[in-house]
Amino acid sequence: MHYFFVNEETLTEGSEVFLSREDLNHAYRVLRLKNGDHVVISDGLGIAMQGLVTLSTAERVVVKLIKQLPSGESPLHITLCQSMVKGDKFDLIVRQATELGVKRIIPLLTERSIPIHRSEQESKKLMRRLNKIRSAAAQCRRSELPALEKTYKLEALCREIQGEIAIVPWEEEMNRSIDQVLTQPCPISRAVFLIVGPEGGFTSAEIEALIKAGANIVNLGPRILRSETAACAVTAIIQGAWGDLSGKGEPV
Repeated sequence: MHYFFVNEETLTEGSEVFLSREDLNHAYRVLRLKNGDHVVISDGLGIAMQGLVTLSTAERVVVKLIKQLPSGESPLHITLCQSMVKGDKFDLIVRQATELGVKRIIPLLTERSIPIHRSEQESKKLMRRLNKIRSAAAQCRRSELPALEKTYKLEALCREIQGEIAIVPWEEEMNRSIDQVLTQPCPISRAVFLIVGPEGGFTSAEIEALIKAGANIVNLGPRILRSETAACAVTAIIQGAWGDLSGKGEPV
């Protein structure tokens, strides 16, 4: 079934909703939805419902909601703190993080990250990334849209992670592997911060600040991963150990 998000709607059985203007053309002209077709409607906040198309025109597509569906959300609350990277790589990271069940994405400014320029171009990038989150969430059947937060500086992030589980891959860490963190019991809060450095890596001073904030600095093995690869790989590892990527259902 085709999957759509609606904004500012309270989804209840038996009610009718209208597809957004952004989805209307795709639903009517590309997918050619017609009366009687089944679709899925989500509010992006955790609720997804099966629905039946009752009206399909170029001006309006109406869906009657039938029943609530099981949530496709991970039991973990992963916040990906990703240092800014070159070009469109951040877009790829946003899409993959959404598919892997990340709840929040925080762009991070570090000493070696790509600087952000406040401009019309940056506003367009933000809208593009929000659209990528929406399309990726629909593709993988998520009922909750990840939050794309404002850009953080490292000092602000260090304050937020205090008392939380935070994992920081760093190529210069030689003593502690990620397994040593993930073989421990999952935190009761189910909250995990994954902090990924830029293409040039974190500086020693930044690592010291993260250690003081209580972060776990870990090694990922003998190969140096690109920033966008590390974000995807470590998210998958965390979901496999503590989340739902193992396919075994809710962890104990």
